[in-house]
Amino acid sequence: MAAIERLKFYLVKSPLGRYLRYIQGKLIYLKLSRYSPIVHPSKKTVYCISPYKTGTTYLSSVFSSEVSMHEPIHYITYKILDKDFDKYFVKRMNYLGLKLECSGCWSAYIDQLANNEVAKDLEYICILRPPSSWITSVINYWNKPTMLEFQFQIAVDFFWKDKVGVDLHSFNFDGDTKTNERIINKLIDFYFKFTNKTRLLNNITYIHLKEINENLPLIESLINEKAIVENGWKKINNEKKFIYNNENIDKQYKELIDKLKVSPD
Repeated sequence: MAAIERLKFYLVKSPLGRYLRYIQGKLIYLKLSRYSPIVHPSKKTVYCISPYKTGTTYLSSVFSSEVSMHEPIHYITYKILDKDFDKYFVKRMNYLGLKLECSGCWSAYIDQLANNEVAKDLEYICILRPPSSWITSVINYWNKPTMLEFQFQIAVDFFWKDKVGVDLHSFNFDGDTKTNERIINKLIDFYFKFTNKTRLLNNITYIHLKEINENLPLIESLINEKAIVENGWKKINNEKKFIYNNENIDKQYKELIDKLKVSPD
């Protein structure tokens, strides 16, 4: 890593991280303001709207970075969507000019997507992962030592705390606590509500996490681009301090999937 890149990484992890994100967001906001609120029919984006830790990084990475991105303009996205979703949704889409976007933040805006004049007719992808596996991944990932080095994390503050209502860093790995129980229950509640709400979208393709590669031809047809599986990469956490197993919850999830007319795993 070059010296300048090491310095940037250090600053982002430091207490200055939030301020740096704020400044970067302001600059992007000024650029966004100049973009049209009218989208060209040939430049519409396909959105993968699954929550964080459902394979969105991998799906984005198997396509060229020129047409597909994961969590672009992450900080300012929350700011503008919360400020005025209808005003900034299309401006943001025009600014990025992507064929495919895979961002966990969209899972918190299903109602807005379903009611926006442009968004309601776009194509969507939802990657399905059993709740037990998802919760295990979420809790372990955001408590990795490398993640805890960051004084400010966009997803932690703007998504997990603000949208889901959980402080993942307060999870106690040394034993069962009431705090742990509240975190898990809120994660379950959000996950089921999100999955159920996806039925509000007119054009949505459901894909099981374990079947992403098998479904790449379908995604290729949606965006008219060729996937390169060799370029794919995943955020893998091999050292799991916590494993969540709840067969009843996973069974309920499969029943919900059946209602969405998706074949279970």
